[in-house]
Amino acid sequence: MNTQQIAAELAAMATTPGVNACALVDSATGMVYLSAGGHPQIDSIAEAASDYWRLHQRSGVPFAGLGPLQAISMIHQDGVLSLMPCGKGIVMATLSGRMALDMGAWFQKVGKLGRLISQG
Repeated sequence: MNTQQIAAELAAMATTPGVNACALVDSATGMVYLSAGGHPQIDSIAEAASDYWRLHQRSGVPFAGLGPLQAISMIHQDGVLSLMPCGKGIVMATLSGRMALDMGAWFQKVGKLGRLISQG
């Protein structure tokens, strides 16, 4: 899958009910590869939020018995910021409304995109 196809898929995902914006972020550096949606600060929020992912990676030993990390969600007064793995070394940062997103369905969409990214 090429970058244009990934960008198109991400833009389509950003129209999912409950999603305000989403971004694909390098999990090691915080660099935003692509973003989509209606939130003007998605890039800076996603970059900063990737620190949470790296923090877990650094201190994850106590959590090893729980299995691989599937998501980190931060609930704020005006929305939810979620991080999920999306391909090797990539995290999907998602801004959504509180209680507005079907997280199970979203996790499946993010996983599908991650598999497509990994193939290309």
